Amino acid sequence: MLRRKLAHLLMLTALWLTASAHVGSTLVVQEGMAGPYGLRMIVRPPGVIPGLVEVIVRSTTPGAVPTRVSVRPAYWRFGLKGAPPAEVTTPVPGEPGTFTTQLWIMESGSYAFHVQASGPAGDGTLVVPVTSVATTASAVPPWLGWLLAALGTFLVFGLVSVVGAATRESSILPGAAPLPADRRRARTAMAIAACLTAAVLTGGWKWWDAVDTDYRKQLDKPLAVAGTVTAGDARALTLRVTDESWTFIDPKESGVRKQTGTPLIPDHGKLMHLFLIEAGARGAVAHVHPVRKDLSTFTSAVTGIPSGTYWLFAEVVRESGYAVSMADTVVVPAGSSAPNSDGDDAWTAAPATVGTTPATFADGGQMSISLDRAPTARGDVTIRARVTNPDGSAAPLAPWLGMAGHAMVVRTDGQVFMHLHPMGTGSMAAQERLLRREAGDTTNHGEAQPTMATMPGHDMAAMQGAPDGVAATGDVSFPVAFPSAGSYRVFVQVRRVGRAIDTAVLDVIVPAAAAK
Repeated sequence: MLRRKLAHLLMLTALWLTASAHVGSTLVVQEGMAGPYGLRMIVRPPGVIPGLVEVIVRSTTPGAVPTRVSVRPAYWRFGLKGAPPAEVTTPVPGEPGTFTTQLWIMESGSYAFHVQASGPAGDGTLVVPVTSVATTASAVPPWLGWLLAALGTFLVFGLVSVVGAATRESSILPGAAPLPADRRRARTAMAIAACLTAAVLTGGWKWWDAVDTDYRKQLDKPLAVAGTVTAGDARALTLRVTDESWTFIDPKESGVRKQTGTPLIPDHGKLMHLFLIEAGARGAVAHVHPVRKDLSTFTSAVTGIPSGTYWLFAEVVRESGYAVSMADTVVVPAGSSAPNSDGDDAWTAAPATVGTTPATFADGGQMSISLDRAPTARGDVTIRARVTNPDGSAAPLAPWLGMAGHAMVVRTDGQVFMHLHPMGTGSMAAQERLLRREAGDTTNHGEAQPTMATMPGHDMAAMQGAPDGVAATGDVSFPVAFPSAGSYRVFVQVRRVGRAIDTAVLDVIVPAAAAK
């Protein structure tokens, strides 16, 4: 214990950067347009804050490739006015159109990464929302701890010896032997120096313990929640946020619960996206949108899935752009209920599985799902889905929550979950809010946000050149990075024109040997 304490005390500035996955994954993969340039941005945040963030930018438009790319992180509260200078990226050898850099993130929270691209086709900027959180505490290797403890002990004894020698020798003539009184005075000074040094070390020890304890309390984790589901034919789910970081008791108004932090904003028109996945990820799945009853309570009907034990994952977005994840395990009893009235919920008792052939739906329509390359831990890939009619023709897709489709990625041990959009892992609502804030628009707060239909780039008809908001083809893709090795299930959900929402799944193995 003494060795560990001394090592910590002498290594206050040494941060060993590691990262670990959590629900939702700290990795950010997002695509968009920077003027004429299509870009995919991969952000690999560190496990400790402050820390270095690894950024990779890939060109996705072969006909328009930038020659210079820079990245500038802006903390949501201060924007570009308080941001450091942009970091110019370096081209990656052997990968044309790919650039990389590292930059410092000094505190946890919501950031807007401004990616500036320039080249023969002109200039443009892409803004990517990034939630930066500390997920692990730094660790000192045992050998280094022993070495620092030994050096610290040597310095302490050296200091005490220097004080004793200075006291003993300071008042005698050169060449003269110290008298017994000089030696007694030196021993007294050494004892005082030892006591003072011990007091300083003890104070530093306690100070470090306080700093370390405070840091560990702030490590990112899903908010504490309590989920329950009632039985019977009016089966309903209630999710209550119980985490102390979410609400507090105002001492001036006894019993009044108030929300801390910035308000929640709708993401794809919903305050919360909630997912029920049968434990083990091998059975039923539901994607629902609970209604907020008070500051901490959300409720939703539960229909279409059988009784059993389910993993619950939920996500909300704060006005700052900060994405919040929640996780729980709930028991769903027997019963059913009428679905939520908004018509945007999706559920299935037995998702169609993609194997060597496409998944087939009840009406004969099919969905094929594939990856554009072999998956590696922390490496980006594209999940591609193609939906066809019973006759094999491309099935036109109707907009669902403002997108051509949604996807979920869950590791089969339940430790990793991601909700994906065609633009990637980021929140479109967070991106739009950060853009409006940078432009000086701070008048709309909480739920008083523009709807998805009014956001630039969210009109599917305009995006895909099809009439009446119908996608011209049945193709949809999702950029993503698997955060760790393991067995995953990929759920893809789309709404075909004139039909309910379809769900198909693909099993993916990310090999441990490929982990970086």
